[in-house]
Amino acid sequence: MANYASKFATSDNTFTGGYTSLEVLGNYNDDSKIGRGVVQIHITTGTVDLQAKLTEGAPWTTIKNYTASTIEEVVIAPYFRVIASDSAECFYAEHS
Repeated sequence: MANYASKFATSDNTFTGGYTSLEVLGNYNDDSKIGRGVVQIHITTGTVDLQAKLTEGAPWTTIKNYTASTIEEVVIAPYFRVIASDSAECFYAEHS
């Protein structure tokens, strides 16, 4: 069971035509024992880049490019976002 789960949101709640999500903060519950999370990528068309960074001032780094829908475990970084090239919905959950 997830300790925290959320959809990667956009400022206008639109998930088509390509978009960059708002930031999701990793370790939402401030529980240092949580080191892993799960992403669910649901692609209608296009691709999705999962990006992360370690500090607010660090550059975004693409850690995975998705070309098909999937669910998989990821290491939690302090900041996450997704960039969809067309139409996709993406979710994130933390678990211990």
